[in-house]
Amino acid sequence: MSDRKNSSLPFESSDSSEQQLWQALGELPRAEPSANLRRSFYYELEKVGSDSWSERIRGWLGLSNNAGWVTAAVCLLVGFAAAQLAVDKGGAASDRLAVLEDNIDRLNRELVLDRLQDSAAGTRLLGVHNASYLANDDHEITQALLVRASQDRSPSVRSAAIDALGSQLDSAEVGDELMNLLENSESPIVQLALVDLVLRNGNRQQLDQLLLLANEERLHPDLVRHVRKSLRSESI
Repeated sequence: MSDRKNSSLPFESSDSSEQQLWQALGELPRAEPSANLRRSFYYELEKVGSDSWSERIRGWLGLSNNAGWVTAAVCLLVGFAAAQLAVDKGGAASDRLAVLEDNIDRLNRELVLDRLQDSAAGTRLLGVHNASYLANDDHEITQALLVRASQDRSPSVRSAAIDALGSQLDSAEVGDELMNLLENSESPIVQLALVDLVLRNGNRQQLDQLLLLANEERLHPDLVRHVRKSLRSESI
């Protein structure tokens, strides 16, 4: 066994002068930072990791993005209408209120459509959630959800859009589009959303088509077993 001690130098060197230099550097006293330097360091660290006061105020008021400004505009309209109603007791007040409600509905609808086309997946997901309450009565919202269900880059957004269209599965337009998507989708997440939707809300023809896809093993293996087991239990 070698008696050589492990070197504390940053690298091995055969030059004795270099060894002496590094040894001397290692023995230099390491001064502690001053109290002022510590306080300055932690102050700068905290400042970098925190929002400015103006950003915090915008966050509290919900004005950190475009949706927040739309909400603020709607609130302003509602407040103005309430003030007018308090002053005017005549029949024209109810007419103005109806007009205001119509304007708010249109603003909300435009906001939902904008969210469905946003570049951020999280915002599109929020748009899908909002659109699920409007889709039954709005053909354009339904079409926008179909686009998200079939073309969105995020499987999570696609599956959420599929679920939002569940109550319209019996309509020819939506049903045919979703069943065609089930036949051609390769994403297990999207397939799972479609399979669960058809098992919950599908008619006899759609269930038969689903079973055919399972028997032809055109679905994920776990979904094939799930479909066969579910439809077998229904037939008992």
